[in-house]
Amino acid sequence: MAGISSGGIGSGLDVATIVQQLVSADRAPTDARHDRTSRQLQAQISAIGTLRSSFSSLRTAVAALSSKDAAQARKVTLPADNNFTATATAGSAVGQFQVEVRALASSQRVASGAFAKADTVVGTGTLTLTAGETTLSVEIGAGKNTLAGIRDAINATAGGKTVTASIVTGDDGAHLVLNAVDSGSAGALKIAASGGDGGLSALAYQPPAATQMTVAAPATDAIVKVDGIERTSSSNTLTDLIGGVSLTLTKAEPGTTRELKIASDPSAQRSSAKSFVNAYNGAMGAIGTTTAYNTSTQVAAALNGDAMVRGASRELRDIVSDNITDLKSLGITINKDGTLKLDEATFDAAVAKDPGVAARLFGSGDGTMAFRLDAALDRLLDDGGMIDSRSDGLENRTRSLQKQRDALDFRMTQVEARYRAQFTALDAMVTKLQNTSNFLSQQLSSL
Repeated sequence: MAGISSGGIGSGLDVATIVQQLVSADRAPTDARHDRTSRQLQAQISAIGTLRSSFSSLRTAVAALSSKDAAQARKVTLPADNNFTATATAGSAVGQFQVEVRALASSQRVASGAFAKADTVVGTGTLTLTAGETTLSVEIGAGKNTLAGIRDAINATAGGKTVTASIVTGDDGAHLVLNAVDSGSAGALKIAASGGDGGLSALAYQPPAATQMTVAAPATDAIVKVDGIERTSSSNTLTDLIGGVSLTLTKAEPGTTRELKIASDPSAQRSSAKSFVNAYNGAMGAIGTTTAYNTSTQVAAALNGDAMVRGASRELRDIVSDNITDLKSLGITINKDGTLKLDEATFDAAVAKDPGVAARLFGSGDGTMAFRLDAALDRLLDDGGMIDSRSDGLENRTRSLQKQRDALDFRMTQVEARYRAQFTALDAMVTKLQNTSNFLSQQLSSL
């Protein structure tokens, strides 16, 4: 603490040192108490932060454990020589299906008759292109009336959707080729020409009427049979053929069936269970570390004896213990120190045999272990919950301690000023007495 420095005026008293030592002695017990309290508060704040982090990790693991994606994950098995691919969403149908790919869907291509070259003038007017339920009107003016100009006008209007146009040059000349973007009969093309000089009629295509345009590739639908039930589709990807399964056809092989197998996939749930076990053990470890008492050193951890932590630990352990039978059947056992251990092989076998065991433990319904753990962790971690309340209390005590330190500084400033005034006066008095003594000595010596 800074103060006004003053040596003795003439007595030889070191007033500054004396005052400093007196003030230090006065405040030392209070400073020591404040420092001790500050260390305790900081240790408790750090410990609460450790618990908050470990409980948050546990809550995240519990949420993943009870998610539908983990509980109802599916595994797709295809033959090595498959002619289709498949994916299955969580909760999709489980079983074996015989799949026969009879035909693939393809998009239609039509080609014009031959023109001398790409910059040959065709004509002006309006081309109306229809693919399925989509219709485009393409205006062909004098500046776009060549074969290349018409191609560019179609592509600019379509923007890569509905239809694309290109020019293919063969031995007989240049051909305008139109390709439907969408596959299947639903995307079949029709082209009407109107207005202008009539030259665009060479590009008209209105089947079954005769036309100068020819079909380079027909629009075909995909045909697939699943367990003998036939389905026609304009796309090679079918998302509603088998519930929750997306099937993409890659090769047509009429008369040949291949097996699609969809089964429960324990790996996702096993991974979630493993994460839960690790997070639970982490939380128990954090509780143990922050509440421990070392009998050798007789030193207690920051939250030793804390009622909130003790209650949280008891509740989490009780929830797990209440479900010990189902946990054991899934290969999850409780060690002597209260931590959990997962046997992955036992878990996989148990889930394959009886998925209901995992559902009873990990489901989100009332009364399940996951539900109860989540509720307990919410009470701890939610805004205004027990962790927040405890943390706020510690922060308030820290602020209060700082106010006490500030008050001590102010009080010690006053004490220092009082000591300094007292010793300065004493110094002056001693100096005066010394001066008087010196004077008397001189007078006596002259007699």
